[in-house]
Amino acid sequence: MPEPHAALLLDLDGTLVDSESFHRDVYRSWFSARGWPVREDLLAGFAGRRADDVLATEPGPWAGEDVAAMTAELLAHVGTLPRPALAAGAAELVTTTRLPLGLVTSATIDWARTCLGGLLDRFDVVITRDEVDNGKPHPEPYALATRSLGVPPAACVAVEDAPAGIASAIAAGIGLVVAVTGTFTASELATAHRVVAGLDEVAPLL
Repeated sequence: MPEPHAALLLDLDGTLVDSESFHRDVYRSWFSARGWPVREDLLAGFAGRRADDVLATEPGPWAGEDVAAMTAELLAHVGTLPRPALAAGAAELVTTTRLPLGLVTSATIDWARTCLGGLLDRFDVVITRDEVDNGKPHPEPYALATRSLGVPPAACVAVEDAPAGIASAIAAGIGLVVAVTGTFTASELATAHRVVAGLDEVAPLL
């Protein structure tokens, strides 16, 4: 018999919140304002990652420009669009699980509070972009979450929606990495241990 799971680690954007389309709209608006071609492959590269990490390390029309200034421009665009809604089943999963909960996000704590409201208080550990030196797909965010909870990575379940998050969780040694389709297709999430169509399919795996 497998050992019982020790903790549930959840991504935020695209997993608990229907926000990836929101963020893509932000990037589309920003690209257009800068006169850059709005290419979907470039937009997809930001999913699940800190924007400044992408701007600093990935090729694109932003090459050679000041990363901090571009990040500030992006944050200004965020305030121009309506806030996203919780994903179906998110509130039920967070409020009914008996496992210790960790939020592992590439966003800020302010964004997490804006999206989750009082649900954020259900989490025992919250790892945001500001708690780590290296964001997803680096293993540091999930490794820090498991250390903060005091549980072995192999005994944890992580739920993600993007390849970068999956890579982070797997590299950190998370025992069961579940991917939720929506932001990406099942084939694009095939590196996860399990792929499900919605959060309502996560609880039976715990």
